[in-house]
Amino acid sequence: MNCPSCGHENTEGSDRCDNCITSFRDLDVPRADSAEGLARSVMEDNLSHLNQEETVTVAPETSALDVIKRMKGSNSGCALVLEGAQLIGIFTEHDVLRKMTGANAMPGSVAVRELMTTNPETLRERDSVAVALNKMSLGGYRHIPVLRKDRSYTVVSIKNVLDYIAKEDW
Repeated sequence: MNCPSCGHENTEGSDRCDNCITSFRDLDVPRADSAEGLARSVMEDNLSHLNQEETVTVAPETSALDVIKRMKGSNSGCALVLEGAQLIGIFTEHDVLRKMTGANAMPGSVAVRELMTTNPETLRERDSVAVALNKMSLGGYRHIPVLRKDRSYTVVSIKNVLDYIAKEDW
């Protein structure tokens, strides 16, 4: 690899230039100021640029069947479980499939607290679309709660991100 600072040829995989000691650590990290089009927008635009659907919020004691009906009625893939203003869990369509079907099917009166994913990872409204994509990819998530400036919550889903990508003429 040739050093971008001094041009010295270095051994592939080196962390620093052997000649001028310039760090190579950040050379392959994408940067918004050097990107164009979609790549630049994904790194610069925050989550407020995404179209978001109605957020379903429920109390922990709400029955899972009632939550499922609310999710279906609002065409949402998840519900946020709040205790007061505190986010304590997320209940997704994956939880329905995994925990409420098959031989271990739960009775209809079980509270969503028993089936939700506790302490979900969250994003902040000012986080970039790239941060959301990264967290979704690494965690295998399709929905991530987002804390707004006013301390309320919304949800970003992979569908919101794909709609964002598809809407622009990159």
